[in-house]
Amino acid sequence: MKQNYNKVDYEWLTRSTGDPFADAGGYAIEYLSEKFPEKDILELIEYITKIYVEKWGGKLHAFFLNSKVTQAAFQGQKKIDETNKYFEGMVNETHSSEVGFCRITGQETKLFFGGRDNSIMTGSGTLINFHHFFQKGISLSKEALIRIHFVPFACQQLQGRISLLQSSNKNLSNLFVKLTVEKNLHDIGIGLSEGVAKSDLNKPANSIFYFIDYALSKIQDFGDGKAIPSLTLYHFTNFGASPEIQLYQLPAKVFLFYRTCMQPKFREDWQKFVRSNYFDGQHKGAKYNHQTEKFEYVKSKKIEIIDQTDYRQWLNVVYNKLLNGENIRMYFLRWSRKHSFSFEIVAIYQQNIIGMKKETISKIKELAAFLVREEDSDKIKKRIKALDGAKNAAALRRFILKDVVSANYSTGNKNPIVSLDDYINYLFPDGSFWAEIRDLLLIAVYQEMHERELISEELKIELESEIENEITNE
Repeated sequence: MKQNYNKVDYEWLTRSTGDPFADAGGYAIEYLSEKFPEKDILELIEYITKIYVEKWGGKLHAFFLNSKVTQAAFQGQKKIDETNKYFEGMVNETHSSEVGFCRITGQETKLFFGGRDNSIMTGSGTLINFHHFFQKGISLSKEALIRIHFVPFACQQLQGRISLLQSSNKNLSNLFVKLTVEKNLHDIGIGLSEGVAKSDLNKPANSIFYFIDYALSKIQDFGDGKAIPSLTLYHFTNFGASPEIQLYQLPAKVFLFYRTCMQPKFREDWQKFVRSNYFDGQHKGAKYNHQTEKFEYVKSKKIEIIDQTDYRQWLNVVYNKLLNGENIRMYFLRWSRKHSFSFEIVAIYQQNIIGMKKETISKIKELAAFLVREEDSDKIKKRIKALDGAKNAAALRRFILKDVVSANYSTGNKNPIVSLDDYINYLFPDGSFWAEIRDLLLIAVYQEMHERELISEELKIELESEIENEITNE
């Protein structure tokens, strides 16, 4: 970027601040300055303002209230001229200001007031109670206010609101802005840009995980050593009298789990499982065909084929539960009844997301192998039904004592398969949930059967009732 203005600290136009909006604007400035190195900051402001006005029709009402661009009293070129005049006065410090510390950058400099007309999700006018000493706006440096002017070019429309995805990892935050800016420039280039870039997806959870998929294909090293990224989707509107924001936060441990599932050895199993859990109210009863990777929906006695472009717009229950911190164990169980699935994925989930002890998982795997030790499908089915029928902790304990501990002794094995230490510390420790042990044991049993090819088509049909019951009682 050409640096013609000594009164602008160019480093603070792109330097990380920790403020999601200022950082997004900074990444947009950084991208545009590399694309147009001959432009100084005022020329970049004029460039982006022309896009807002001439291409987008001044439709920035979800960001700014009564700004120079959204002001109804200004039309066409007047919007551009007034915006340029405003920022020229700020850069040249002819606007009223005071010396202090910027609330975003922390630098000691001349400060200007930021209100709803030039900053996002702040107070002004009747909302001055948002600020210290009831000031008329938040005290910001010119660099921070310039950055915020570029924020609309770094955001996407999602469900009628504005979305901005930021991460604890600056490479991920930068990637989202880069993806969005490039999308905007592409649409402008082909004459299709009419406003803020539209997200390819219409559900917040789907949008976050789709972005992670994209990021994993683009970034090998996240550059933060051992720190695992977390992500936050800011879903907001600053419109008129009803400003509102909702945060969707994906913790680092969920990011790590998802990234692990997308490794080559797990990817196929994981994707089949996830894709089977899309749901749409207008296509109730649609079934996922894991061979064609498409949904099949019977409508008027005809089969309608729904491909990924369409069904990824549907609600994905697994994505939603991962994002909301809800347990997906029952979905693992439902899928495992009829499909081969890596138990290692379940183990990683239980250990890293739920916090289960590694020894508990190992013992469950050992018990499952014991229960499937004989390749007698009738005996195995009886054990599964008995385990499925355990509806409380006492019933599960009786099953383990009878079908595992007692059965082990009856084989003549002198080594206990469940020791007192296993029983107290790993299978039924204080604070544990008995149903979790039962479900994981069932999952492990089914996977042992899949590996040994012991699940027949007949058994799959019998399992349909169990799956339907799980769906009904969810």
